[in-house]
Amino acid sequence: MTRRRLAVAGAVLLVAACVEQLTAPGDCPDYCPSGQITIVDTLLTTSISRDSSYRGYVLAYQSSVMLAAHLPGATDTLDGRPIFRINGYGAHLRISTADTSTGLILGADSARLQVYVVRRDTATHNLRLQFYRLPITIDTATTFGSVAAPFTDSLLRSVNIDTLLAQPGRKDTVTGDSVVVDTVNHRLVLSLKLDAPAARYVGTDSGTVAYGIRIAADTLASIAFGKGTFGPVLQWYLRVDSLGTPVARKPGVLSAGFASFVFAPSPAPLDSTLAVGGVPSAHSLVRVAFPKFIRDSSQIIRGTLFLVPAVPARGAPADSFVIEARTVFADFGAKSPIDPRLGDPTVIHPDSTGTVKIEVTNLLQLWAADSTHPTVFVVRPQAEAQFFGEIRFYPSVAPAFRPTLQVTFVRRFPFGVP
Repeated sequence: MTRRRLAVAGAVLLVAACVEQLTAPGDCPDYCPSGQITIVDTLLTTSISRDSSYRGYVLAYQSSVMLAAHLPGATDTLDGRPIFRINGYGAHLRISTADTSTGLILGADSARLQVYVVRRDTATHNLRLQFYRLPITIDTATTFGSVAAPFTDSLLRSVNIDTLLAQPGRKDTVTGDSVVVDTVNHRLVLSLKLDAPAARYVGTDSGTVAYGIRIAADTLASIAFGKGTFGPVLQWYLRVDSLGTPVARKPGVLSAGFASFVFAPSPAPLDSTLAVGGVPSAHSLVRVAFPKFIRDSSQIIRGTLFLVPAVPARGAPADSFVIEARTVFADFGAKSPIDPRLGDPTVIHPDSTGTVKIEVTNLLQLWAADSTHPTVFVVRPQAEAQFFGEIRFYPSVAPAFRPTLQVTFVRRFPFGVP
C-alpha cells in the first residue's frame, strides 16, 4: 500500500510539472508559437518581361487531322481544304496468290473511297462534301493557290451528309454511298463509291491518285478528317490482263501516302503581340522575374497568369480550342525544351475578348521547390495545328494591358524559442 501511494503521488507531481497553470485561463509556455499564419495575395505587374512569340512548331502536313472550313461572311473568312495522295499498285498486278505471274492492269471498273470525319459541328445544316481530282504531285510544299484550278474544274463526286444520314440504314442504294456513325468516339465513317470515270487507274502514273475535299453548308461549317489509322483508304476493283483475258481483281486496301490541308487566308505575320495557336502552330514565351521572398521564404497556395487579348480570338465559331501554360527545362528561346510533367489549360472561345486566366499553381510550386529551374512559361495550343483558332495577347511592353501574375502565398511561420 505504501509503494502504491508513493507511485500515485509521483504521477501527480509529474503532471503538475508539465502544466504551467492548472486553472483557467492558462498561460502559453515559451515554446508555443508567438505569431499567427499570414496569407498574402500579391499581383506581380512588372515581373514579366522579354516575352516573345514563335511560329512553325507543327505544320499542316504534320497535324494529326485534315481541317476543312467554310466560313463565308464570317468575321474571319476562312476556306480550308483537305488534300491527300494514295499510291497505286504500279502498271502490273499479280494474277493470283498461287504464283508470282503478273498481268497488265487494264483499268478500274470502280473504287470505294473511305474517309473518317473525326470532328464536326452537329448544328451545321445541309453539310455537303465535294471531292476533286488533284495532281499527283501534291506534297508538303503545295499551297492553296497552286491547287485552286483543279478545285474548280475537276469535281468527281459530291455527297450530302445530312441526306445520307436520313437514308434507311444510312445507305444510298442509288449512288452506293454509306455512312456509319460511331457514337462512342463521335466519328462518321463515310464510304463513297467511285464509278469507272471517277476511279481512273492510270498505269503510267503507277495508279497513284490524289484527291481534295471542299465542304459547304447552309451555315458556317468546320470539320476535321482523320489521318493515319483513321485516314483515307481506297479499295480498287481492277481489270487485269491474264494471258489475253481480262479478269476482275480486288487487291488490298491502300492508305494515304500523303495527307495534309491547304487554307486561305494565310495566318497574319507575327508582330509584337503574343500569338498562340493557329496553323502552323505558334507558341509564346513569358519570362518571369520570380521574387526571392516568394520563392525562398514562403509556401505558394495559388498562382494565376492573366493575359489580355489584343484582338478577338480567331477561328471557326463552333471550334473552341484549348491553350495551356507549361514551363521549360532550359531557356533557349524558340527551341526551349518543354517540361511535359505539369501543365495548366484553359478554353478559348472564338471572337472572345475577355481577359484569359490560366491557373499556374503547380508550375510556381515547381519553381519554388527547384531553385535551378528556369522561371519561364510557354503558352501553347494543347492540340497543335488541329484547330484554325488563334489568339493574340498584349505583350509586356504594353503597360496598361501587360501580362500579370497573381500569387497567393503563406509567409514563413515564426515559431517561438523554447
